[in-house]
Amino acid sequence: MALMDSLLNAAASAIGGANGQQGTAVQMVMDLVQQSGGVGNLINQLQQGGLGGARESWISTGSNQSVSGSDLQSALGSGLIEQVAAKFGMDGQQAGDLLAQYLPNLVDGATPNGSAQDADGFGLDDIASLVLKNLVK
Repeated sequence: MALMDSLLNAAASAIGGANGQQGTAVQMVMDLVQQSGGVGNLINQLQQGGLGGARESWISTGSNQSVSGSDLQSALGSGLIEQVAAKFGMDGQQAGDLLAQYLPNLVDGATPNGSAQDADGFGLDDIASLVLKNLVK
């Protein structure tokens, strides 16, 4: 666990150094994934919450459909978004809007072969690795 925490902190710090909002967003996404029980569970919650079309576009190999912060709050529940927001000193709307900017790319990166099953077992260490890879480009 200590190694994973170090990797997550390194990823968040690297992003935060480049762009504070992006670093906060990455940390928020990681927190959301953790509270949802993993990327696979989060993807399922999006489907059940009415964002099936957007979810499919994020998983497929085409372009990602955008969603609003309100859409995420409706799909995932405002309580979950509020919990994440409180940790970062934001209100639910601010957090939802920020998550809506970054969550599509995370789901896209967690499903490189265009299948939701790719996200099963995709955890926080994988998110940190994905973030670091995108920084090195």
